[in-house]
Amino acid sequence: MLADLLVSEIFAFLLVFCRLGAAIMLLPGFGEAYVPGRFRLFLAGAFSIILAPVLTLPIVPDTVFALLSLMLAETLVGLFIGGLSRILISTVSVAGTIISIQSNLASLLTVDVTQIQGQTAALSNFMGIAAVVILFSMNLHHLMLRGVVDSYSLFLPGVFPNVGDFADHASHTLNSAFIMAVKMSAPFIIISTILNLGVGLLARLVPTIQGFFVMTAPAILINFFLFMVTFSSMMYWYMEYFKETLAAFLTP
Repeated sequence: MLADLLVSEIFAFLLVFCRLGAAIMLLPGFGEAYVPGRFRLFLAGAFSIILAPVLTLPIVPDTVFALLSLMLAETLVGLFIGGLSRILISTVSVAGTIISIQSNLASLLTVDVTQIQGQTAALSNFMGIAAVVILFSMNLHHLMLRGVVDSYSLFLPGVFPNVGDFADHASHTLNSAFIMAVKMSAPFIIISTILNLGVGLLARLVPTIQGFFVMTAPAILINFFLFMVTFSSMMYWYMEYFKETLAAFLTP
C-alpha cells in the first residue's frame, strides 16, 4: 500500500514537472541564458511539488509506452506555452532591430544576452533587457506563472494535444507579434522616410552635396530624441499587449 502511494506521488510529480519544466525553460525572465540552469531546475521542481497534490491527474499507466506518451504530451504543452511567451517577448527585439535600421544604428552590434545569444543591434538588446525588467516590475511574471497553472483547465493531463491547433495558434501569435513590432517602430519609420525623401530632394537640387553623409549625424540625433520621447509610451503599450495576449490562458 505504501509502495503504491509512493509510486503515484512520484508519477504525479514527474507529470507536472514535464509541463512546468518545459515552460519555465522558455518563459521570459526565467529562461534567459544568464539565468543559472540550477535555479530554473529548482523553480520547476518547487512548483511541481506544490501543484501536484492539488491537480486532477491520470492514474499511473500500466505500460512504459503509455507513460512516455503522457510525458511527451505534457512536455509539448509546456513548450507551447513557453514558446508563445518567447514569441511575445521577441516583439520588443524585432521592434528594436527595425528602429536600429531606421536610425542608421544597425551596424552597432553587441552580445545578445537573451536565450538566442549571438550578436544583435545594441538598441534591440537594450529594449529586450528593459522589457524583461519592466515585465517583472509590473508583476507580469505572476501572470505568466498563473497562465501555466491555468493551462491545466485548457489542456487536460492525459489527453494528447492537437499539434495542428498548436501550430495554427503559434502562427497567428507570430503574425500578431510582428505587426505589433511594426506598430511600435512606426514613428521611426515615418521620420526615416521623411528624412530620406528630404535627402533625395536635396541630392536632386544640389548634386554636389553628399546628402547621405551630411544627414547621417542629424538623423541619428533626431531618432535618439524620438526614442527618448516615445520609449515609455511604447513599452507601456507593449506591456498591455503582452498582458492581453497571455490572458487567453487564464481561467475567468
